[in-house]
Amino acid sequence: MQFLTGTQGTDVHEHLLNSGGQRIGHRIIAKGQITGNGKLHPAPAHGVVIPVKGRIEFKTDGYSEEIYPGKVVVMEKGELHCMHGLEDSEIIVVLDLLR
Repeated sequence: MQFLTGTQGTDVHEHLLNSGGQRIGHRIIAKGQITGNGKLHPAPAHGVVIPVKGRIEFKTDGYSEEIYPGKVVVMEKGELHCMHGLEDSEIIVVLDLLR
């Protein structure tokens, strides 16, 4: 068993675990911040974006939807996306690097 603890503060984008084809990321997105400098970028692997705090506009090519705790996004490798913090927000991203 492992307990993983992320960094607190602003502008956090870190990997809590990178092992056995699985990566667990932790990210803090401030209100008004847009990932990727507002440009869509490809998902590095199949994964799930899990909000744990706040509200985020999750943008894809031609579509956007708000996500928040209890509403997750499942992405396929290569899908274009970016995120816009509607509130100070925090997410966990679980990637399957082998899929």
